[in-house]
Amino acid sequence: MRICKYLFVVAVLIAMPSFNASAQSSSPQFEITPFGGTRFGGQITYNPPATYSPPSGSSESVDYIGIKSSFDYGVYADYQLWTGFEPEFMWNRQPTELRAHNADVGGLTDIGSANLDMYQWGALWEIRGEESKLKPFVVFSLGFTHFGTDGVLTGISNRFSYTVGGGVKYEPNSHVGLRLDVRYSPTHTTQQEGYGEDYFGDLYQTEITNKANQGQANIGVIFKF
Repeated sequence: MRICKYLFVVAVLIAMPSFNASAQSSSPQFEITPFGGTRFGGQITYNPPATYSPPSGSSESVDYIGIKSSFDYGVYADYQLWTGFEPEFMWNRQPTELRAHNADVGGLTDIGSANLDMYQWGALWEIRGEESKLKPFVVFSLGFTHFGTDGVLTGISNRFSYTVGGGVKYEPNSHVGLRLDVRYSPTHTTQQEGYGEDYFGDLYQTEITNKANQGQANIGVIFKF
């Protein structure tokens, strides 16, 4: 399974530094950060358009399903291998509404609610030293998004996703702090036939993966132990 391969590679890359972690960090720490905020943007593209039958029974041609921007919440779990470097797990849930776009006449129709759960494994790098209270950081992760739609969507359940972004931590002491986190977080959705261009400029037929291009901005409370 393609998702499993991605996760295996990430796990290996994260685990490799642990062999000499003890020599570089005398006091590894855990961080648990409950957070809340917003996840915005994103659509599930159908090309060619798909036929969707709403509860009313009438059928319509749909070229994309929009994901309504809404609040999100979740938790970050970090472990400090050495100063400035932390492997991280993130769970992020977005309760939202799905809206189908009519390919023939336009307009959006509400088709149901959904929970979009992101499960991500990655790494965080702090830019300033351990002694600083204000710590900017960059973060990158790989994982998958689960589409919990209660049957509204068929054929889309778990899809590969990743995040890249950054933020800042404010840690007035060694036990608690605040974290502001902003990320670009696309999820692979549907596939379609398209064309690519090789080194010599020749076109070839290939399969294109569509993405639900979302972003997120969250704030959380850090608990360190």
